[in-house]
Amino acid sequence: MLGPTLLLIASLAQADSALHFDGVDDHVAMGEASSLGLEQFTLECWFRFDGDAADTAGSGSGGVSFYPLVAKGRGESDGSNVDMNYGLGVEATTGTLTADFEDYADGSNHPVTGSTDVRDGLWHHAAVSYDGSGWTLFLDGSIDAESSAAGAVPRYDSIQHLAVGTAMNSSGEADGRFRGAIDEVRIWSRALTLSELQSGMNRTLRSGTGLVARWGFDEGSGETAAESVGGVDGDVVGAAWTAPAPFDASLPPDAPVLIAPADGASDQPTAVTLQVEASDPEGDALIATFYGRPLQVPEDDFALVVLPDTQYYCSQRYEGAPEMFYAQTEWIVEQRELLNIQWVAHVGDLVDTASDGAQWLVADEALSALEDPLTTGLEDGIPYGVAPGNHDQDPSGDPDGSTELFNQYFGVDRFEERAYYGGNFDENNDDHWGTFSVGALDFLVIDIEYDQGGEDVEVLLWADELIGDHPDHRVIVNAHHLIESSGVLSDQGQIVYEALGHHDNLFLMLSGHLTDEVWRSDPAGETGTVYTVMADYQFDGDGGAGWLRVMEFSPAAGHIHVWTWSPWLEQFQDDDASDFELPYTMDPVPFEEIGSVEVEAGEASIVWRGLDEHTAYEWYVVLDDGGRETRGETWGFTTGDIPGDTDTPDDTGDTPPDPRGVDEGCGCSGGAGGAGLLLGLMGLATTRRRRASRR
Repeated sequence: MLGPTLLLIASLAQADSALHFDGVDDHVAMGEASSLGLEQFTLECWFRFDGDAADTAGSGSGGVSFYPLVAKGRGESDGSNVDMNYGLGVEATTGTLTADFEDYADGSNHPVTGSTDVRDGLWHHAAVSYDGSGWTLFLDGSIDAESSAAGAVPRYDSIQHLAVGTAMNSSGEADGRFRGAIDEVRIWSRALTLSELQSGMNRTLRSGTGLVARWGFDEGSGETAAESVGGVDGDVVGAAWTAPAPFDASLPPDAPVLIAPADGASDQPTAVTLQVEASDPEGDALIATFYGRPLQVPEDDFALVVLPDTQYYCSQRYEGAPEMFYAQTEWIVEQRELLNIQWVAHVGDLVDTASDGAQWLVADEALSALEDPLTTGLEDGIPYGVAPGNHDQDPSGDPDGSTELFNQYFGVDRFEERAYYGGNFDENNDDHWGTFSVGALDFLVIDIEYDQGGEDVEVLLWADELIGDHPDHRVIVNAHHLIESSGVLSDQGQIVYEALGHHDNLFLMLSGHLTDEVWRSDPAGETGTVYTVMADYQFDGDGGAGWLRVMEFSPAAGHIHVWTWSPWLEQFQDDDASDFELPYTMDPVPFEEIGSVEVEAGEASIVWRGLDEHTAYEWYVVLDDGGRETRGETWGFTTGDIPGDTDTPDDTGDTPPDPRGVDEGCGCSGGAGGAGLLLGLMGLATTRRRRASRR
């Protein structure tokens, strides 16, 4: 039986086709679709994410930036019937599901964002429900996130248009795209329960209690997507007919339940038995893999400041002025301690005309502020590097031309006595590198000269070897033009990525050159992700008006908060392109696999040997049913002074595996165990938000 409230008819035949969207201009448009304006709802579909699209949609102030799956509206104007009624898509920075609506009362947004990255090129079932008081996000038949929105009423009278693969305003203007395949889009006028959703997600539904719209995309050809319930057909624009979704999402294992040791337990032996209860909703056989490490105490937040093109401050063109450049570096010095600024990256085009000595004098004076030991409080000043841009070359844009004045003012002799300076390539400082450290986190920054043709293979071989020599450093590449405004890599960016992207520790590439703000993510090595981030403001007025970027690293939160500020204007930019977060794990010591065991009689256990006395540890378990995995919570304990093995046998009945013990201590001492408890007791859970003060 499918449940007391869900009455449906399921087709025995699998869907015939789906639609593929190119991420540029493909979509399905349903018009205003006033009959589908809803106060409570469930949205669901099958989808496959094939990569970042050309642009994202914004759901409004305080909302989200996302690649739309299905949406009725987008950000337009708050507090009227041109507010978003509902939208479901993939969040642009995290790759997780996200949804939003705008409130009938005042146009405020009520977003919810999931926790699972879906950018894996596989088919997934997505759904979100709103019951009048809170959100529930579902992924492949499991709850992925929940969020309260008590008393909020979605803008059910919105005249904004409904669409699949994009989001439209009240005039049908599209914003944001989805790149990948979408199938079996359904809209319900009520919130489905988890069991109702699970019972129908692997079926082709044609009716059901509360089902108000369904596009099966079964036509296989043509320019119309028929709606099988209420008759709101869609116009297929550009999207290509493709093979259907598999309709076979299996449910993941249930989250493991802790048996022993208790979270926060103290005086544990140096060979401790870890034990959990494990189950699968479909009764699949399970493998439990245990991971552990010494308890990690996150480093304090710290910041990297990015200086975009300063050429018009130095040349005083387009209403730029030297005082804007001076204001930037003076502000960095003033904020060094508050923001814990560790590095300043200038993305190039220091000057506008490389042969004009007067412009170099302005750049020299501005950046000299970072070097003053008295004002910065640092013997070598604030560490910084400059990647020469096309306007720093003479003639402009010629990497084979002269960088004589760049090297006269910012050559090797300026940096070589500074401890953070690592060295240079060849005979000048056009390509150079440096390092900085924050606690146990080590960083390598490589500055590469503008060479849009990218023919200088020797430089890339040098950079590749340099990264190979620093396997424990987190790598940042700074070059003037690595990405286009469209989000695709530039010619040089593509060549740099192809040469260096095989390193797992490459995580950030910085760029300027074009007056725009854009970023993208790409795989790095086997397990890493590299973000390419561009910001430049030289044609936004006043030659750039002093706008700069702050990249605030939060090891505790596991992200980089990017925000935009002008010390000259004393203003923030708070739009989605100027203020956003990039997920980035900064654990100095990774979890290591302790071992794997088969689950027997609903329990799994393993002995973690070789632990140090009086040391705090943390661990978790991943359950695998052969197709899906579920990671459990992270638990903790502290060892005492009891040496030797535990007497508790392994539950498998086999000879215990030879697990790898973790020998390093974490620098913590005694006290109650458990990550959260220990951090609280020791006063080390530092997740403060630090923002810039105004000059």
